[in-house]
Amino acid sequence: MAAAPLPQLATELRNGLTPLLPDLPALSDSDRRKHLAQALGLSATTLTPEALLTRFAMPSAAPAGDLWPVLVDLLRTAVRQATRVTPNWTLAIDSVLLAGPTQVEPLGTTVPPTINLRFHLSDSLTLASGLTVRNGISLVLSLPSDVPDNATLTFRADGMELGFADHELLKLLAPDGLVLRSSLGARLDKQGLRLEGGGNGKGIALPLDRAPTGLRAPSLYLSLRDGGIQLTAAFRASLLGVADAAVEGAGLEVRPAGGGYTATPVAPKGLGLTLSLGPAKGGGFLGELDGQYRGALSLSLGLVEVKAFGILQPRPPSVLVALSAEFTPAIELGLAFTLNAVGGLLGVGRALDRAALAAVVQSGHLDDLLFPADAAAAAPRILTTMGAVFPARAGSTVVGPMFRVGWGRPVSFVTADVGVVLELPSGVVGILGRLRIALPAPQAPVIDLRASVAGVVDAANGLVEINANLAGSRLLTSSVEGGLALRAKSGQDATFILSAGGFHPRYTPPAGFPTPKRLTIPIADSPFLKIIFSGYFALTPGTVQAGAELSAVIGTSSTGVSGRLSFDALVRWEPSFGVMLDFGGSFALRFAGATLCSVGLRVHVDGPTPCWHIAGRASVSFLFFDVSFPFDEHWNCTGQAAAPPPPDVCRALEQALDIPRNWEPVLPDGARTMVSLRADGVAAGRLLHPLGRVRFSQRAVPLGIEVVRFGPGRLPKPTAFDVAVTFPTGAGTAQPVTEDFARADFFDLTDDQKLTQPAFERFRSGVELTPPPTAGSATRTTVPVEYETKWLGGTAPASPWLISDAALQAALPHGAVGRSLVHELSARYAAPLRKPVLKERMYAIASLDTLKAHTGSLSKNTFTEAAAQLRTVTGRSGLLQVVPAYEVRP
Repeated sequence: MAAAPLPQLATELRNGLTPLLPDLPALSDSDRRKHLAQALGLSATTLTPEALLTRFAMPSAAPAGDLWPVLVDLLRTAVRQATRVTPNWTLAIDSVLLAGPTQVEPLGTTVPPTINLRFHLSDSLTLASGLTVRNGISLVLSLPSDVPDNATLTFRADGMELGFADHELLKLLAPDGLVLRSSLGARLDKQGLRLEGGGNGKGIALPLDRAPTGLRAPSLYLSLRDGGIQLTAAFRASLLGVADAAVEGAGLEVRPAGGGYTATPVAPKGLGLTLSLGPAKGGGFLGELDGQYRGALSLSLGLVEVKAFGILQPRPPSVLVALSAEFTPAIELGLAFTLNAVGGLLGVGRALDRAALAAVVQSGHLDDLLFPADAAAAAPRILTTMGAVFPARAGSTVVGPMFRVGWGRPVSFVTADVGVVLELPSGVVGILGRLRIALPAPQAPVIDLRASVAGVVDAANGLVEINANLAGSRLLTSSVEGGLALRAKSGQDATFILSAGGFHPRYTPPAGFPTPKRLTIPIADSPFLKIIFSGYFALTPGTVQAGAELSAVIGTSSTGVSGRLSFDALVRWEPSFGVMLDFGGSFALRFAGATLCSVGLRVHVDGPTPCWHIAGRASVSFLFFDVSFPFDEHWNCTGQAAAPPPPDVCRALEQALDIPRNWEPVLPDGARTMVSLRADGVAAGRLLHPLGRVRFSQRAVPLGIEVVRFGPGRLPKPTAFDVAVTFPTGAGTAQPVTEDFARADFFDLTDDQKLTQPAFERFRSGVELTPPPTAGSATRTTVPVEYETKWLGGTAPASPWLISDAALQAALPHGAVGRSLVHELSARYAAPLRKPVLKERMYAIASLDTLKAHTGSLSKNTFTEAAAQLRTVTGRSGLLQVVPAYEVRP
């Protein structure tokens, strides 16, 4: 039978018991049980604890998702799965009857006005592993007939014990075991469910009956969790007698699973420490967040202040620890220099994230990694910053020292924080730095300049990045802001970018490159006078960019005078010197929110070749009259500037052939050298392995592709250059070699193209040759193998004594070199060569509207080749564009 609301349950019980009670004394024990079960409305007409709980303890008056149905279902499941077949129980109705596992005893023949039904489980009952009710469970129904809506259901479980699973931290705090005993009481009526104990964000606080000795202020909380319940505890205890620890969130989680319930231990969510041991005083915390344990510790040891931050991640395993110690007073180093603090960072299973490091510099929070000033207040942010800059990565390790040096008397008004972090095994080096100049004293500075700098050196990928920021700087009463970013990279994506304060508005920085904050200096900053200067400077392979803005406000936002002047400039040197300048200015007079008059000017200047060009618009507004007029003028038009003498590219290429570093011997694939080769006693040059190859590569000019210029000089016509390298006995087998070339040095690019197209591309720079098989007549250099011989024991043979080549080969693996640790490790951990999985960058011709590939065109390795192919398309070439091949739609 389905569970019913309490008023309905009162009516059903009264209607079932009224006809039964007069006949109940005359029935046998078995018939009494059967008829009583029918009268109570039990579904299986069986008088069992599970059936009684199902009938009485789960009325539909309890809303879905409430704690009451979950608790009762947990009890019902525990009764069903009890080891004893028939748990001890009693069912009593005042002045009516008394029932148990084996008998039903009638006490009256009439139903009283109020039915007080009491169900009691007297045995110890295990609800889940670690959760047991020792002193029984009581269920009381009060069902009045005169006012059925006043029916109540009360529940009580006494002696409920929560035993915590073994945990290393809990063992230290409670060596004799951690078991908490409490009582759970609840009442259900027409007003809803009420549990004994107060409630807060942690759940329902259960009253405690007993706690282990040594625990102070223990608390136990009950709450819903994923269809089950969670019991968590909070308490304070002594940690090894040297610190006071506050534990939060340890407990047990009971969830439904497979028709029953499973119990899972809940590790402590947080741990606070307070230490006071002689001169050592301090405290810290350890908390759980997203599967990680994060903590901080601040400790005073008299003259030394120690701060530590740590992140522990169980899966995948990783640990990150940052430690710093500040000296008070600072340690004197001489010449007014002091050592103010030292520290270090260690991360196992951690790596360095370059983008996150740049973001930290841009946000002005680099001090989170270098000796934070207010570690206690900023601990959550510091730990978040550490986790972002050094994310988890299996097999990677970061380690490095940190130190703070001061200069000045009587206090250090100049301080420099420096940290060097090495990422292994990649070899990436991170450099963290912070400089502060506080005059006349750091406690009350008039000038306070703070610069945060972070850099990354990735030698394996040819990358150098530097980011700097002036966040937090002040000059007198005005703040000073600005940033700097540098990226220099070789390889396929070679580039060089330097920016101080930002970029030209039409320039799009490469992906992942941080845009520095504008360099901003408030010249005047008061309620009635504001003058602010901001500017930027940027340098890329094809452009020099600069810009500035000066704004002023006299008065208030509704009444006063305001004006601004700004410019953005792009400077070029080839084919001749030129400047592209955008200038703007405005002036406005306002009164009571209305503009009385205003003046605006926008000017674009370009020159001096082929001539000076100025265009723009000026506007004047006075009261109700607006006047504006454009202008567009050219002057000093002398045509194209006289080109300088054409460069001698062939001569530059010939000189590149004579440069020794452009020639390199290459070992055969998989070969390892046992000796070093010298050119002593032979003709000047470099020795080549008999089975090796020779590589020639130069960076003077790209080979095999038409170029129109060579640096600042223009060629008479587009010309392709090439070099043929052969052996005296034949050409051999040739493979092309590529290098990075700056496109603006060899092709005509407009200012917009310099801003938007690739700055560097890989072009053929030489060749790698394998000697032909017929090179038997080539010059060879033979060097005898020299060694010392010592004869141990017996009579030595006549000198000189030489061993055969076969014996020498057999002895080499057993010599000092063959048995050395370096040789053994290099052979043991040598990784097999892996084929590249990344595709080479390609460019294709696609439609401007649909990004679909143009029929008849092929993808090219470089933007330049794809652009040359586009120029050969006739007809509708204006509707096509060059894009990376991965952007082409199928």
